[in-house]
Amino acid sequence: MSFARIDPLLPDVVDPGEGERLTVAVSGRTTVSAVLYRARHDGWSALWHPRVVWELTPVSPDVGAGGMAALLDALRERLRQERPGTDSACSVTWPSRDLGAGQALAAHGFAPYTVLAAREATSPAVDSADCSAAEVRPLTGDAEALVPDVVDLWREEWHYAVSVGAAVHRPDAAALLEGELRRAVSAAEPMWVAEADGVLAGLALCRWPAPQPRLPSGSWAQLHTVSVAASARGRGIGRALVAAAHDRLLARGARGTYVFYSPHNALSTVFWHRQGYRPLWTTWEARPATAAR
Repeated sequence: MSFARIDPLLPDVVDPGEGERLTVAVSGRTTVSAVLYRARHDGWSALWHPRVVWELTPVSPDVGAGGMAALLDALRERLRQERPGTDSACSVTWPSRDLGAGQALAAHGFAPYTVLAAREATSPAVDSADCSAAEVRPLTGDAEALVPDVVDLWREEWHYAVSVGAAVHRPDAAALLEGELRRAVSAAEPMWVAEADGVLAGLALCRWPAPQPRLPSGSWAQLHTVSVAASARGRGIGRALVAAAHDRLLARGARGTYVFYSPHNALSTVFWHRQGYRPLWTTWEARPATAAR
């Protein structure tokens, strides 16, 4: 069985990566395996993840609900050898369409935290909406002058993400956001801003090319961050930013685009589905790691 049989937009196989191999028996007749990797998050990535995350990756797509439950039981026993702190989690990334595995994860104390959603180049064009009050343009030559305003807007979005559980509070967030923005500017990554009445109202930060091993072969671009100021929402600015990004990235030859969004964020979930994205992979987490049962 391949992942593509679960969802045709998934690759046939996904490399589980390096780590500790867990193999358990299911119903006393067959065995299933997974790779357990302990990821440490510092700096930029710690804004979006607990400091330590035990990532469990089943080796085969045909584990089934019973196999997933057996692996999660083994994970729970394995964690008894550790001393996870409060800034920790266990995670499993699995095809969003596999409802049986989702039931096993929920029964073991896991909740969906992040979704990888994709939109192919052949999807219908996005309605950019009537946004005559805002000007959408690439962030190029004047990027340095706009850095403080962009960081303020990004920090506003991050605070909202923390409030809904999609991000993690860190006291050095402002510096980390500015550092990541300056890195993106230096790397000439594609960015767009929207201005209304001479004031920054929204931004779209993208990455191209952005290889993603959980997507099929081809050149993919990532819409990394799309944010609209709270005072400017409901005017189609987000749709206009996404339409501009799609037009340019697909013109460069991208097979499609993808995003990561949090199911905890009701605003982003509805928004991305309306832009033609559909969920492919869901990352389930138990936070802290001791919440896995």
